[in-house]
Amino acid sequence: MGQIGYTGDPGNLLCGIDGGGTATKVVVCTSEGEIVYAFQTGTINHYGAGINKAREHFAAIAAKLIEKLGGLPGIIFTGNSALRMLADDELVQDLSKGVFNPAKIVFHSDSYIALLGFTMGSPGAMLISGTGSMACGIDAAGNYHIAGGWGQVLGDEGSGYHMALQGISAALHAYDGMTEPTKLTKRLLKHFELNEIPDIIDKIYYPPVEKSIIAAFATEVESAANEGDKVAMEILDAEAEWLYKLALTITRKCGNTKLGYYGSVLNQVEAVRTNLRKRLEKNAITLEAPLFSPEIGAVIGAFREAGISLTKKVIDNLLKYK
Repeated sequence: MGQIGYTGDPGNLLCGIDGGGTATKVVVCTSEGEIVYAFQTGTINHYGAGINKAREHFAAIAAKLIEKLGGLPGIIFTGNSALRMLADDELVQDLSKGVFNPAKIVFHSDSYIALLGFTMGSPGAMLISGTGSMACGIDAAGNYHIAGGWGQVLGDEGSGYHMALQGISAALHAYDGMTEPTKLTKRLLKHFELNEIPDIIDKIYYPPVEKSIIAAFATEVESAANEGDKVAMEILDAEAEWLYKLALTITRKCGNTKLGYYGSVLNQVEAVRTNLRKRLEKNAITLEAPLFSPEIGAVIGAFREAGISLTKKVIDNLLKYK
């Protein structure tokens, strides 16, 4: 991330922002897709960081853009992990406190910009599984659809958090003698640095841990499955089944079989992705990796807002972003 020389009017630039749960990525480019400046800063998720901290980060982003570019880009398209749909102007101004004025600013969900990184605005769907899970898509009429994304209390089946929680539960059930033995019990001791299994109660409940701490146990479930642990393998297959149901739902809503995937589980847990792909193939649904990252998806959103076509030259330039 960094800067190349730019001496033109900053109002002619386009900016994409990916506001994830722990960090925010900002990318600025010209109308030809040439990357001018990119950097990373703190999260703008007001649920996770709190509204005051999120506003501080919005202000810091605006200040840095003005410092480096001499002004704000004309259009700023933001995907925010705290949002589920397109935000109205009142919410945009409330969250950002007007720091991006007079630029045209759009706030949407982080899942939407991940989708744009795959479809570039054309009809299609995206399946997302990281710490949480959801699916979204655009139909032939340009309508936006979503499924899942209810959070770890109400849902998130097929996610890293859900996988980890199932793994922890399986370890505890085996410890109690309710189910067959599993390597997950020993892994639970080591992962959470417990002297004995009952210590997990204090580790989880006092004080209450953030969901990322629990979700990190998903890697232990994957490792145990790779070692042939039957219980862990069944958990991974069950998560693939949940994602399969989510995939069928969103592709049906969007009326197409073009499905992209994104998120740490689908990107890194091969067993889940493979089991999911096998299920999807029976329904003639293709599972594909997106061409662009979510922050470039946000840039594509800015192009669409500006009414600028994604020509081959623009796409080639955006592909240079690392």
